[in-house]
Amino acid sequence: MKFEMTKCNQCGSEMPMGVDICPSCGKLQVGISRLGTYQPRTMLAVGLTAAVLLIFNWFKTPAPHPGSQLTSPPSASLPSR
Repeated sequence: MKFEMTKCNQCGSEMPMGVDICPSCGKLQVGISRLGTYQPRTMLAVGLTAAVLLIFNWFKTPAPHPGSQLTSPPSASLPSR
């Protein structure tokens, strides 16, 4: 099992990401941001999902207006010989 590592804010030693207390110096890690812990694959998946949803929404046919009449295309007839 592979752990992502980060550095302690106080002593600079390596420690597993997400740990609140450094195992080397025992100091509380103040100011650790949980927002930057997303995997690049996660961000790619979210971005691609958003792009696909936007594209499908862009290509969606508009709904007819309530007062408009739907007309059928004119029927084509073959010329007689």
